[in-house]
Amino acid sequence: MIKNIYKELEKFGISKQNYLDLKEIRNKDGIYLFRVIYGNSSYILKYFQNIEYTREIKNYFILKELNIPTIEVVGHTGKSLLLEDLEKSKTYRLGIESDLSDIEVAEDLAEWYKKLHNEGAKYVSNKDNIFYRQADVITKENIELIKNRTKTEDNHVWQLIIDNLDLIFTKIGEVEQTLTYNDFYWTNLAVSHDKKEAIMFDYNFLGIGFRYNDIRNVCLSLSKEARKAFVEKYGKINETEKIIDNGISTLITLIFAYKRPEFPKWGQESLKSVYSGELEKAIIKILEL
Repeated sequence: MIKNIYKELEKFGISKQNYLDLKEIRNKDGIYLFRVIYGNSSYILKYFQNIEYTREIKNYFILKELNIPTIEVVGHTGKSLLLEDLEKSKTYRLGIESDLSDIEVAEDLAEWYKKLHNEGAKYVSNKDNIFYRQADVITKENIELIKNRTKTEDNHVWQLIIDNLDLIFTKIGEVEQTLTYNDFYWTNLAVSHDKKEAIMFDYNFLGIGFRYNDIRNVCLSLSKEARKAFVEKYGKINETEKIIDNGISTLITLIFAYKRPEFPKWGQESLKSVYSGELEKAIIKILEL
């Protein structure tokens, strides 16, 4: 692997023949992060061993085309991104957990998401087939997976979903589609040093969805006061989107959770909704729209 990393760096004019310090930061799901210290400069190299995830490279340039603020892309190849190092950035700092309780940061985030959604809706109107779509994981096979793993074969919510999959996707298609970030957490957050701007980075799961997908995703992590500030700054919420999201987000969470070697903590609430009957109620509300 390290040979591949050096080959990528050479494409950026960074050679190990000169002073070069390379430190691995993370290795997850075929995505490698390295801090590259070259002379007096520091960069982050993001290398994609998993070809599917190279979609993030394209996503950075789509956002740039739409004038959506991102961290600086210093260079790119077909397999990697050379990014600014936020620990050395003159513009941004890395997000911290306390940002989730910061009203100013929440309001800044609302502005970033609102711009992403407004510009994204115009962009995807005739390009929706080229993007990752999170709802595509809702298939008969994956519903069967949840049913078997939860040992709830007798729960008729599964047959209700399978029998009405086409109708559920019709309902999803009736609300405005836009670009959605889909991966909110404070570790993917950058905040400007003057605290007038907050943006998200890491666009591997950027794709097509509807606005409330992201609104719910962000609000789940924010404190009560920050959540209120985010929603007020973002503006009106579409209640139809909220009803649809309440059902499909539970299914998506369970599908992703059960595809992991061990069931994660973040799937527990969705799992409870199966046993309590809340998932069935949510699906019925979608079908009644």
